[in-house]
Amino acid sequence: MRIHGEGELISAFIDGELGADEAAEVRDHIAACASCRESCASLRSAKSLLARAPRRAMPPDLVAQLEGRLARPLWRRVLDSLRPPVSILVPAGALAAAVLVVAAWFGARRALPEQGIPLEPLLAAHSRYTAESLVPASELVASNYSAQLNAYYGDSPDQE
Repeated sequence: MRIHGEGELISAFIDGELGADEAAEVRDHIAACASCRESCASLRSAKSLLARAPRRAMPPDLVAQLEGRLARPLWRRVLDSLRPPVSILVPAGALAAAVLVVAAWFGARRALPEQGIPLEPLLAAHSRYTAESLVPASELVASNYSAQLNAYYGDSPDQE
């Protein structure tokens, strides 16, 4: 029989929701089946306890909040349910900021030019300046520079 193992039919029978033919079929089965009879008695007891439980009115602000949520369009309710809670957003934002700082630091270190002086352009410029006599060669020699200082100050720079 299809009644056995289907608690929905027994519950509907207890609630009086079945038609006459179906109710008679369930009644006959309960009379013959000890397991379903026990389920029926347990369900009746639970429903009786729930019916006697004290009822409390919902707070008005909760009712207003629920009505407001149900009044919104379906697409908005779905988007709101997919939004992560704030408790997840704060650590995620902090992690993202830390990753950006580390990435910027590594990127800045790669963007720095090499700390050395490019030797080839420097030598090429020196050769050109020397060849075009833009800088007198005699002033580039250290001994000549010392001689010029001696001539300017006399024999000793301390003599003034």
